Amino acid sequence: MAGAVSAGISSVPERKLKADVVLLAVPITVKSPTTGRTIDALEKPSAEMGKIWKIVVFKIERVVTGSFKTLPVKDPSLWSQVKNAAGNKNILKLLTMDFQRPGEEPKEKDTLSMAVTDPLVLFGIEENSPSPKQRYKISLALVQKTPKNYVMVKSEKV
Repeated sequence: MAGAVSAGISSVPERKLKADVVLLAVPITVKSPTTGRTIDALEKPSAEMGKIWKIVVFKIERVVTGSFKTLPVKDPSLWSQVKNAAGNKNILKLLTMDFQRPGEEPKEKDTLSMAVTDPLVLFGIEENSPSPKQRYKISLALVQKTPKNYVMVKSEKV
C-alpha cells in the first residue's frame, strides 16, 4: 500500500510519467519524516528529492480517475470478533456469522501522504499551522506496484 520512509520509493526511470490516478484532495497536516512512517507518493522521482523533505497528509475528497484503494487491515480481527460474540453470549451473531471481514475487499483510501521538499511553496501549508482548506487536483503516476507507490505528475488548485 505504502512505501516505508526508511526504504523510500524506488528510483523512477528517466521518462515522461503518465497519470494513473487523479485525486481531489485537501492538505490537512504536515509531518516530519520518522522511521516507520509510511508515504504513498513523492513530489518528484526519488533521485531528485534531496535529503530534506516533509510529509503532507491530504484528505481525499474524490478519486477523479483511476483507482486509489487499499486493503483494510484494521482490528477487530475475525477471531477477536468471534471471541467477543461468544463472551457476550451473542448466539444470533454466532449463528449468522455476521462479522466484519477485514482484508477481503479493497476500499477507497481516504488519505494520501506525500513527501514534498517545500510544503509551503507547493501547497501553502506549514508544519504546526492550520490547514488553508484549499482543494487540489493531484495527478499521480504509479511507479511501483507492490507495494503501491506513486510520483506526482502535477498538482493544481481547484
